[in-house]
Amino acid sequence: MKGQYEMTNDVRQRTIRIAMQGKFDAKMMRAWADEYRKMTDSYFGQPHLVLADMRGLTPNLPEVGHILGEAIGYARSRGVALCVHLSDDTVQRLQVARMARQAAPNDDRTIDVSSLEEAEKVLVERRRALASERPVVR
Repeated sequence: MKGQYEMTNDVRQRTIRIAMQGKFDAKMMRAWADEYRKMTDSYFGQPHLVLADMRGLTPNLPEVGHILGEAIGYARSRGVALCVHLSDDTVQRLQVARMARQAAPNDDRTIDVSSLEEAEKVLVERRRALASERPVVR
């Protein structure tokens, strides 16, 4: 199956939601990365969350994986406080985990989950933590 994706930005909840499926070529991954960077930039470096639903995504060829890894690094350096990964393919999950570690050594911003329900619970918990960390402006 050819690669396809959907991406939404819930500004109110400070959450970028990504769904990726199939086999991406370099052109499709570049289009995805461009859109992801634009959504990331909408937070102006402020903390935000990402839900990456990669169920159905196949492992990437090195060139395609490099594009994905660069996009992950870009986002991590611009405010991603947590990225929740949902995957059903072990090789693909390990590949993305490696890219996340390369983008942010000692990666403490990635959590792997096994269901969408678990992902939503993790996001709610992190939103609460982020809200309590924000300074009160008077």
